[in-house]
Amino acid sequence: MRNIAEHVLKTIEKYSMVHRGETIVCGLSGGPDSVCMLHILHRLKDYLGVTPVAVHIHHGIRGKEAEEDMLFSEKFAKELGVEFITRAFNVPELAKQLKISEEEAGRRLRYDTFREIGKKKAPYKIAVAHNANDVAETFLFNLARGAGLEGLCSIKRVNEDIIRPLLDVYKDEIMEYLDQNRLGYRIDSTNLECDYTRNKIRNRLIPEMNRVLNTDIVYKILQTTDVLEDDLVWLKESGKKAYEACTTVIDGQKEIDCTLFNEYPLALQRQMIRLYLHECTGSLDGYGSYHVNRLIELTKSESPISTELPNKYWAIYRYGRLYIGKNQIQKDTYFTEISLSIPGETESANWKICSEILEADHKTDYRKMAGKYVQFFDFEKTGPCLKVRYRKDGDVFKPIGLNGTKKLKDYFIDNKIEREKRAKIPLIEGPEGILWVVGCGRSDLAKVTDQTEKVLKLSFQETKGETTDAI
Repeated sequence: MRNIAEHVLKTIEKYSMVHRGETIVCGLSGGPDSVCMLHILHRLKDYLGVTPVAVHIHHGIRGKEAEEDMLFSEKFAKELGVEFITRAFNVPELAKQLKISEEEAGRRLRYDTFREIGKKKAPYKIAVAHNANDVAETFLFNLARGAGLEGLCSIKRVNEDIIRPLLDVYKDEIMEYLDQNRLGYRIDSTNLECDYTRNKIRNRLIPEMNRVLNTDIVYKILQTTDVLEDDLVWLKESGKKAYEACTTVIDGQKEIDCTLFNEYPLALQRQMIRLYLHECTGSLDGYGSYHVNRLIELTKSESPISTELPNKYWAIYRYGRLYIGKNQIQKDTYFTEISLSIPGETESANWKICSEILEADHKTDYRKMAGKYVQFFDFEKTGPCLKVRYRKDGDVFKPIGLNGTKKLKDYFIDNKIEREKRAKIPLIEGPEGILWVVGCGRSDLAKVTDQTEKVLKLSFQETKGETTDAI
């Protein structure tokens, strides 16, 4: 049996997990792994020049058993002379509110609490007691979900402010260490049950794989993840460079140029999409390989298309560019055909559209009164059933003074409208076709003439939307 304390020290030094003067916020559940970790870090604290702090989270799940875990953890920390902090939460209630599993709710609360405490004692690191067996369990769990390379690399030794000093230590070594040092610990009874997927992997799948394959599957998976992590480092660096080359910010919205994007190999495309999702949504929680592959499919579309994403986000492909934004804003901005209230006001994500019906004044030159965002039409010719929308493939337009129609695309080109802005220009459409390309020009349809009796006045006012020049 290896000297586990020495092995942990080598891991800490090899991966530069801690620096002198730091507080190490140690998650202490009272279970074997966290007891072992805190005991070893306490032994190494003077050599490393760090200060361990034990933090226990009461999840509000297991009643008296959880209370006993908390009391045991407090007693153990005090015996070591380590500062002890506890926090209590109602994890089941939080899980219902967020519509996530209790496991995920507990995980979020733990790390949020660890960071809250760490920031008060900065500089800090968060130490959690995952071990080699946890790597194997997470690998298999993510494999079953269809994870990509990132998921298969499983939990990492160092991940920003989180360190895992025991990640190269096996469960049986931890138990041996506790026995040799006569250290008590608590057993979470739910870990012995098979109600949770991870528990089934731990208690059923891994033992069965060892038996059927006649191997040490934990060791084999650990070897595999080490190789995959090396590959992932290169892939991430290359993906970041490609991502920077393929993205631009237009009107405050970061977009992917799909023509450039599709010049890269699929492996780098996946990395770019992950970077884009993280930047747009702030987290990859809830996203898997299905969503990554779906967004890659969107970039190859020949016509506008959208797909709904987790956490109320929406991905949209239009005219060679991919966007991600909040659900409602993006729906309004790009896909909803909004019927106008005539007379009255119509609001969308970035505009307020006012409509008035006026008695025609034949002494008034309505052409001079019109502007980029104000136009006048013969109400009898337009009728009350108008809508505002964005361009579609095949749109035609009859500019004022032109005999016949012109493709809207050609109209934009002739008027030197930048390609990136064309998809965000609102159009007013009536029964006979497009009446007004807002901000650019009006149609020859429904002009006010000497025979006009009622005039429809339409005006656009920009509001504080998230995407300028868009409804």
